[in-house]
Parts: sequence; structure tokens; C-alpha cells
Amino acid sequence: MRGTEIRQVHSKITGQDYELIINLPYSYQKDPTKHYPVVYFCDGFYDFALLSMIYADQIFDQTINECFLVGFSYKGENLDYGKLRSFDYSPTSVEPTGQTGGGPEFLKVVEQEFIPFIEKNYRVDPGFRALGGSSLGGLFVLYTLFTRTDLFNAYIAISPAALWDRGWLLGAEAEYHAKHADLPVSLYMTGAEKEFSNDPSFIEGIKFFGAVLKKRNYEHFRYEFRVLDDAYHASSKPEGYTRGMQFIFAPLLKK
Repeated sequence: MRGTEIRQVHSKITGQDYELIINLPYSYQKDPTKHYPVVYFCDGFYDFALLSMIYADQIFDQTINECFLVGFSYKGENLDYGKLRSFDYSPTSVEPTGQTGGGPEFLKVVEQEFIPFIEKNYRVDPGFRALGGSSLGGLFVLYTLFTRTDLFNAYIAISPAALWDRGWLLGAEAEYHAKHADLPVSLYMTGAEKEFSNDPSFIEGIKFFGAVLKKRNYEHFRYEFRVLDDAYHASSKPEGYTRGMQFIFAPLLKK
């Protein structure tokens, strides 16, 4: 794809070989002095094409700023992406097989390896970083928000697994709230009206967590939560990311 680069990163933290799928800003080669915001997102192996199209449409409509898109992916043949993401994006282990609970180590990879790599090799603006993810990726986004809050300026959580590990996320947010009156970031979060027909608790968990955040009245917190009408779990990503990108970039467009 034109304007796309794939860079390999071997993690000294996890021993895993990762790929960063990067969409360059359209004017990147034309203006060698300009630095750009960057949006990192989970599931680059699934969602990079989708995010690239959303980016192109919104640049045309002038609803967001030019920016880098950086999708997290893995290097190798015949990879089990489902297994890899389940481990990396989950903050705690809930299975005896050890296939979940890698979130703390993966967050170190993002902070200590991915971000420094991008900021060393590309003209990105470290003053604006965003993180997005859907489902377990959305859980990872919220985990990052409440444990390494200042690592990103803005967060997009699409249909996050809010009830993971018997409501672990609620405890993480409560612990943060007990120590902080402010939450100086932007968060756009969605749930889909028809998340899973066999598990109505999934959307109810998202709604409950969304209501908790609204009641907190954190200072300096830009927050919007929306239940997407007549939408399903995976197919809600186009609308969720479109609205989420508009929301997080709104303050920059006003400058």
C-alpha cells in the first residue's frame, strides 16, 4: 500500500518478534521540517487497512490532523494471531494454560521499545500520542489509561472487554481514583447495541463502566461514551474509530 512501511522490532523484553505497520502522513516527504501526531493501535494485522481508509476519508473531510498511524503486529509464518493478542492485550491471567496475562510486559514493550523506535526513526510529535484498540485491544487501552496514564494524550476504546477477570478493570479505575482527582487525557469509548447475542453481560459491562467514568467528574478529562445503535461487536469498528479519531483530534483542529 502506498505510503505504508513495515518495520521489524525484536523485543528484548518478551523475546517476541513484532512488526509495526506504519501509515505515513501524506505531506511527510514534502515538508522535511514538520512533526506529526501519532496514533498507535492494537490489532494492526487485522485493522490496518480499515484505519488507513478511515484516515484517508477524514483527511479529505478535514476532520482530523495529518498523523502517523502505527499498528501493532507480529512477525513470522502461520502465526496464531488470536492466541498472541489474547496474551499481550490481557492485564491478568485467567486461564491455567498461561495464554493470558501478558499485558504488563507488552505495555513495557510499547513504552520502552515501540515508542522510542518510532520517535527515533520518524518525525513524530511526542507531544501528542494516542492509543486505540477494540475488544481485548480496547481492554488494553483502558488498562494503559489507568496504569500509565501520561504515556498517551488520548485513548480510543471500541467495545472493550470491560468485565475481564471478574471486573478487574473496575478495580484498576477505583485505585486510580483513590489517588487522583484529575485525568488529563481524552477518552472516546463505544459499545455496540448487539455485541454478542449469547452474552448480554458484555454490553452491560461496558455501559456500567462508562457510567462509572461519567460519575467520577475527573478534572481535565475529555470523555465521550456512545452505544452504537443496531451495531455488532466487530462491525462496529468503522463507526467507532471514525468518531473516535474525530473526538481525539478536535482540540488540535482548533489550534
